[in-house]
Amino acid sequence: MASNRKNVLRKLIERIDAGEDYTEIKGYFQKNLGPVNPLEVDYHKEEWMKDGISEENFEVLKRISLEVFRESIQNEKPIAPKGHPLYTLMAEHALIMEYVNELQRLVASISSGEREATSEFLDRIRQLIGYLEDSQTHYLREENALFPMIEKHGLTGPTAAMWSEHQDIHVLEKEISELNSQTDSKLIKFLGKMSEPTMDLVNLLASHFNKENTILFPASLRLLKEVEWDAVAQDFDDIGYSSYAIKPARGAATVEEKQASVSTNDVVFGSGRLSISILEAMFNHLPIDITFVDAHDRVQFFSESPDRIFVRSRAVIGRSVQLCHPKKSLHVVEKILQDFREGTRNSAEFWIDLKGKKIHIRYFAVRDSNSEYLGCLEVSQDITEILKITGEKRLLD
Repeated sequence: MASNRKNVLRKLIERIDAGEDYTEIKGYFQKNLGPVNPLEVDYHKEEWMKDGISEENFEVLKRISLEVFRESIQNEKPIAPKGHPLYTLMAEHALIMEYVNELQRLVASISSGEREATSEFLDRIRQLIGYLEDSQTHYLREENALFPMIEKHGLTGPTAAMWSEHQDIHVLEKEISELNSQTDSKLIKFLGKMSEPTMDLVNLLASHFNKENTILFPASLRLLKEVEWDAVAQDFDDIGYSSYAIKPARGAATVEEKQASVSTNDVVFGSGRLSISILEAMFNHLPIDITFVDAHDRVQFFSESPDRIFVRSRAVIGRSVQLCHPKKSLHVVEKILQDFREGTRNSAEFWIDLKGKKIHIRYFAVRDSNSEYLGCLEVSQDITEILKITGEKRLLD
């Protein structure tokens, strides 16, 4: 089968070399091969170059394969009905793919001189980049609502791979955003530099969305129960949507379960007692984010303040904390937890700049009266305004 595909690709190059019509060649490609990941075409490049195939003809074949592949993503039919979280994600895939395709074509045609850099085209480029920036909630919903629920069924490898690709996508999107400008002259100047990352983003998104649409999403549809999809939809609502998302409908099951979990029984402490409802409200009013990971590195609790710094969803409860961090920072987390467990460290702190804010992050080893390790408490706080404090302020001043 693979050899047949290779032969078809080779014949297509020969037809390109013979100067046949581009549209007819593309139609033949679609009919005989369907969507082909451009990486498959790249795989044969070195061999064909040795056989005398020109770089120019090879690039034409690759462009055809990419166009067919991208169009297949945009035309992919949802595997779940409207109102289902997967319908929302797949609809976003099609729109994001459409936006990045248009962006790539505009950038390439203007930077090459094929099109004039009119204000209308430049404004559209800014709008399309804005759509990419607005897509961040798409990835956050996958990472914090869908992936944890899939992992509860033992499927962790594919979600880890998809999350890793999300990081690569963000790098390219950031590069493109940094080249954007509200000044026409600056934007025109930067379009040449924007061509490569937009092309790379087109390729990466086409491959990534194809994997999710054809492998991960169908697997999740088989694994998750209806009540779990209701929970995913609720987490989607909590995390938020892009401006062009089709929001899923939410069932009543998770709401009922949440109400059932709230008890009027008091929790008794050494220094007093509190009802569960008051205790929960207190946690959620603290001006800090709190997350507790147990001694087995499983997430057991997080506060739900209205202005959370980092996204959390109920689906992460019971999730391995190692799966909650991208690979590039995982070794730091594991080192801290190892030190806590061995008793060589009791706390760790960091501070980062995030969206114009200074964020202070602290980890504390939680131990019982016998110094037995119970878990790790993560506390994150926006200290931007605190750093500006000078002098004194008396109560009610």
